[in-house]
Amino acid sequence: MDAKSVGAHVRWLTHSLGRNPLRRRLDRVAAIAILALLAAAVLMVPAAIAAGKASYASAAGAAAVAAATGRPVEAVVTGTPEAHVIGGPENHSVTYSAEVSWIGADGNGYMDTTAVPPRTVLGSKIWVWVDRAEHITVAPPSESQLRASAVGFTVGIMVTGQLLCAVSIWGVRKIADACAVRAWSREWASVEAKWLEH
Repeated sequence: MDAKSVGAHVRWLTHSLGRNPLRRRLDRVAAIAILALLAAAVLMVPAAIAAGKASYASAAGAAAVAAATGRPVEAVVTGTPEAHVIGGPENHSVTYSAEVSWIGADGNGYMDTTAVPPRTVLGSKIWVWVDRAEHITVAPPSESQLRASAVGFTVGIMVTGQLLCAVSIWGVRKIADACAVRAWSREWASVEAKWLEH
């Protein structure tokens, strides 16, 4: 969309909202709907930011709870790592898991199976996150992961909202133009016969 077409749209909008008695009611309704959608597009930005902040606060609270109820421990790989292929022959990924053991907070030894990095060998030491019951669990996200997730959520809401508003504005204009063409055709059909008589 170039500057001339934007200018034409702005002129149409201002003329449609003007007090010209010849202006169709349909044009006024379409202009009001477009103004409402433009306002929604503008308000989408602070709404998306507020939603992103709320998402961050919720995720940070959950991460704080996870950090308070668990801890990282150094575990020893006690089993041979097994490869797990996910996907098809052309597009696939490989993950590895192995049995590990560690000493719990109570001084007892514990064993479980967990994901391990590639090229892990028997006897390697890795860090795992365990809960209070000494079960391996997912480590809470880091601060940078929390922020990246909140930013992604915010941008996703903003882009989706802006696209919806743009498509809605386009739809309102198309519907209004189609209705105006039909009305013009009806009016022309009613006056054409009278004009041809003269």
